[in-house]
Amino acid sequence: MDKIKMYDFKPLPLEIEIKDLSFIKKAPHLLGKPHQTSFYQLIWLIHGEMTLYVDFQRVTLHQGELLLLTCGQVCQFDTKSNYSGFITLFTPAFFAESDTDTQFLYSSEILSPLTHNSGLKLPNSLIKHLINALQEELNRPKDNFQAYIARSYLRILLFEMERSTTKSQNSKEFREIRNFVNEVERHYKEERTVSFYAKLLLIEERKLNQCVLKTIGKTAKQYIDSRIILEAKRFLSYSDKSVKEIGFSLGFDEPTNFNKYFKKHTKQTPLEFKSSLKQD
Repeated sequence: MDKIKMYDFKPLPLEIEIKDLSFIKKAPHLLGKPHQTSFYQLIWLIHGEMTLYVDFQRVTLHQGELLLLTCGQVCQFDTKSNYSGFITLFTPAFFAESDTDTQFLYSSEILSPLTHNSGLKLPNSLIKHLINALQEELNRPKDNFQAYIARSYLRILLFEMERSTTKSQNSKEFREIRNFVNEVERHYKEERTVSFYAKLLLIEERKLNQCVLKTIGKTAKQYIDSRIILEAKRFLSYSDKSVKEIGFSLGFDEPTNFNKYFKKHTKQTPLEFKSSLKQD
């Protein structure tokens, strides 16, 4: 199996670019295969239907929908279907000018690889206005204001997407879920128990489970396990590490424990999963 390629953002005056989706069809040998990027990808599908694989899950994007792919996700694009639209590429460094921006990148629901891997809709007129305004700004000769203005249009678009996914962002329950997701991202390689996160967040285990299940559709333990399995699949897909090394990097002292854990959640051993990728 070939190692999954990681693509970095190409050198540009600003680390943001809007491209026509037709460029995907012109590079099936690259984008039609599993790959990763070190930047974000915001897809806006104007016409047709697009199927892609994101972190080994099939995602179907419908006309008028937006989909935000995060850095490091394993993606494989549909290069054959009849669709049109635009894709906005931008780096974390471009977006995160302030601490508030950085916090958004780490706590946003639309940027979570486990809570949001499906298309969402905003009013077409709003998307068109913001994308066109952003493109117009990027086409202007560079000056001292261009980065600020372009970043502002991008912020508005992402904030509108986030607003559409959650109706109670200011509620205590939402803040608890956001904190839980953030802490799992920080500690999942060392800590797999709900009790650890409940103590860290000063919340009862039962209440934490109820909140996570209500918001994400999984129990807290299922969410933690999903994050570990996702990272294991990524390692097995693109890393040269052995199964033993991957298990150790994810907090498993014994290879047999990692094998049992992986099979319990995927119905395959790590080696069986790796072999299945060769057949795709």
